[in-house]
Amino acid sequence: MRAARRSIVKKMTDEQKYLFDLQGFIVLKGVIPQEVVDACNTVLDQYENMPPEDYPSPLCLGTERTEKELYISNIMEADSTFNTLIDIPEVLDVIQGVTGGPYRLNHTYTIYRWGGGYTGLHMHGTPIIPKCQYHCKNGEMVSTLTKAVFPMLDCDVEDGCFAVIPGAHKSNFRKPWGGHPDENPVLTPIPAKAGDAVIFTEALTHGSVINVSGRPRRTLYYCYSIGYMPDWGGQGLHFSPNVMESLSEAQQAILHLK
Repeated sequence: MRAARRSIVKKMTDEQKYLFDLQGFIVLKGVIPQEVVDACNTVLDQYENMPPEDYPSPLCLGTERTEKELYISNIMEADSTFNTLIDIPEVLDVIQGVTGGPYRLNHTYTIYRWGGGYTGLHMHGTPIIPKCQYHCKNGEMVSTLTKAVFPMLDCDVEDGCFAVIPGAHKSNFRKPWGGHPDENPVLTPIPAKAGDAVIFTEALTHGSVINVSGRPRRTLYYCYSIGYMPDWGGQGLHFSPNVMESLSEAQQAILHLK
């Protein structure tokens, strides 16, 4: 199964390697076809106002719902439509290139956000966090957890787009500011359109800017870890037999590889 997966994966370009190591992220434009985006949004429409007790297990709230945010863990459990995003070739090129060894899809989730919502700044290069580290030696990058951010709606700065402190995955000193976006003068918004992918190392300081437009933000997160990493804890994240049975052999390999 592993050989089948590798056959569709090329290599990162030299420019991608340079930018990922320098910034901690890269943006891939238009890697998801519009029909796939539309199909995903149809499912997300269904879950936007669904009572959490009606979610199929192990779909669950990642955090308590508020008027500003809805966070749903294990979003792949919602519908097989989301399987398409597991093995986008352009994304896997990068995941393979930055992981530094065998990788697997560790967990997935989605975040809906409305007016006033934001994600506080978190993660960093220092102090080291055991489950998300980044380093590069002799031209080989090792990102132990790397996330693909898939906007399902166009998301500009005023819509509360994803934001980072570029290079913070290699920082040697503690961040001198708090977690609120307005407290971080070097915070850089990363606007993206539906169909794009933002790929970043979890060790990068990241979050979002504040949604001041009131327009909805919808984002899917596919999180790839180095192969031996345990399931990410804290929110009951795992894949059920129902999901595994709906996948192709190559996709199953991406979830199972350790």
